[in-house]
Amino acid sequence: MEPQEKNKKETQGKKENKFSIRVSTIFLNLIVVMAVCIAVYFTYSVISGNAPEVSSDPPFTPVTEPSDSVPPESVTDSSQITTSSGTSGETVSGDASESDEGSTSSDEVTFIGEYDRSFFDNTLFIGDSISTGLSLYGFLDADNVFALQGLAPSTLFSTEIDGDTCESRIASVKPERIVVMLGSNAIGYGSSEDLAAQMTTSLLNLKELFNGQLAVISVSPITMEAEASSDNMLTLSGINEYNELVKKSAEKNGIVYIDLYSALVDESGYFNTDYAEYDGIHFMGEAYKIMLSVTQKALE
Repeated sequence: MEPQEKNKKETQGKKENKFSIRVSTIFLNLIVVMAVCIAVYFTYSVISGNAPEVSSDPPFTPVTEPSDSVPPESVTDSSQITTSSGTSGETVSGDASESDEGSTSSDEVTFIGEYDRSFFDNTLFIGDSISTGLSLYGFLDADNVFALQGLAPSTLFSTEIDGDTCESRIASVKPERIVVMLGSNAIGYGSSEDLAAQMTTSLLNLKELFNGQLAVISVSPITMEAEASSDNMLTLSGINEYNELVKKSAEKNGIVYIDLYSALVDESGYFNTDYAEYDGIHFMGEAYKIMLSVTQKALE
């Protein structure tokens, strides 16, 4: 082949490969683009405060992962509640409005979301999967919580949890107070009157087992989405009917009734989504802070 013709073919070959791109170059460019996108996403999440929350399982299953963002000690919010007396332990001060003397005493004021963990050292909480979060999120010690997925007023004294019955747990802990929150798993599956009667029987049995202060917490609200879901039978009307019957029974029998329901609803009357898990029934960490704060105020 003549040199001139050979040079011509090489020149044509170079022109044909002029825009060729190596596979390794494409791969590296994709990695760079993905890294930039991820960095931008997390930067935006941190700046906007929309970082993903730790979530629990679907309806009426126990929380499985403790939230690292939820401190176990006293915490505060800005909504003020006046209390009749102080507590023996320290509380974390919130954005309290100043009194006439220029300051507000923690013996006179607490806030929704503020509580003293030491106040509950001798308190036993009894409940279903909602109450399991009290210990699983680290708000209370496990010994202070007797709670299980699916627990209901009718099954309280026939159920074992970690080898304990309700009666044996009371005997071992010797609590000064017992706080019960049950009913969510049964509302809608029978009459509210029957369920409230079962709750009354359980509460009276508890009164026979110890000489301390006994309280019952209202069943909490649900979100609009949870009410419309076919995964459960809960409705706001059913919850309110049950709560009202339990309240009347508690007052009649000298049991403290704690209205947690009202502290968790928003202006629409449904469970405030700032406190609700994605299933619209279970609690985010903030809801447990409110639960403990409202309970402490009622029991002091």
